[in-house]
Order: sequence, then C-alpha cells, then structure tokens
Amino acid sequence: MRVLALHGAGGSPADWDPVIAALDGSHDVVPLSVTGPWDWESVLDRIEPHATDNPAVLGMSMGGMVAALWGRRHPECPAVIDLDGHGVPTQPQRYLDPAAVAEEIATLREQFRAYGQPELQQALEDLDCFEVFRALRCPVLLALATRPMPGQALFEPYQRGLSRDLETLPPNITITRLDTTHAMAREAPALVATLINDYLADSRLRRADHP
Repeated sequence: MRVLALHGAGGSPADWDPVIAALDGSHDVVPLSVTGPWDWESVLDRIEPHATDNPAVLGMSMGGMVAALWGRRHPECPAVIDLDGHGVPTQPQRYLDPAAVAEEIATLREQFRAYGQPELQQALEDLDCFEVFRALRCPVLLALATRPMPGQALFEPYQRGLSRDLETLPPNITITRLDTTHAMAREAPALVATLINDYLADSRLRRADHP
C-alpha cells in the first residue's frame, strides 16, 4: 500500500528512516516535508499532489494531527495512523482541572515559543484534535505513548484528561498504548513497523467486509 508519512514539529522526512528500514519494503512509504505557512487547510493542499492512488496516511506528533485532518478531508482514505498526535500540553481543555495547572501551562507555553516557530505553536494550540477525531469516518489507529519524555512535568495530569477524552471517540478509531515515550518512532522502530503492518492489513479486511 502507498503510505504518506508526515513528520513531527521540528523534524524532517528523514525521521522516518528507521521505521522504513524496519518495514523492509512491505509498503511504499513516501515521507513528506510538512512546512508552513501554518493554516491547516493550506498544509493539506500541499499534500494533495502526492496523494495519488488514495494512500494511507501516517503521522507522528504534529504529523499525526495533520494525518487526522487529512482523514477528515478524505473519508475515503483507507487508513490514518496517528502516532501520539492528539494535541499539545498547553491546551487547557485537555485537563480535568485546567485552573490547577494554569501556571505550569503558561510556563510551558513560553518555553515552546522560545524554541522558535511561534506561529506553528499557536496553530497547534488552536487545533482541537478531538473535534477532528470525532468527525473522522475512515479507519484510524491512534497510538499513545505511556512514558514521559525527560522533564515532561505535565505528563500525568495531561494523561488523565486525555483518558477522559478518549472515551468520547467513535468506534472507527482504534486506540493502542505503547510502552515508549513520545519519540516512539526513534525509540522502537520495529514495534512501530509491526503496528503499521498489522493495522493496514486489518483496515483492508474491514474495507473489504464493508465496501
């Protein structure tokens, strides 16, 4: 199957090299560069020329968010695979008690902006992935990391809010949890490759059963 692969914020198409090597030719993976301007519809427009033959779309982090947007635009998409792309921890709506973590969110927001690309950071914060997820009609796999990155202070309260919101997703979205950090494609490329192979095989079967 042809698979468009979308990297995370600050990444590049080369981020997919370990996963592509682990897939060992089982799919025609086409890594794309995801660049601004950060109007999401224009980002999708720039992907369109590469989307011949109705490809599956694979994304990590920000790329997973874009993959979900693609699936909303293209309900005929055979599969969306989203690796830990469900929002950013500066979104208050993702917490059970936003007021309790307001100071930490503000500090983290400033840290993110200091890294550069403030327009991208704002676009990510403005995008509510769960609104997108609930509008999806194609098969979707959402893979979630279960371990924090070093220094990820808001990981636990964010995960509690995330668990609440995952309960609201439609049945076409399959949720799986991986014993990795957010950097799952780099840490465990063989595991990610197996996940991709298994899900694409399963999504083809489900499409065959329900044309």
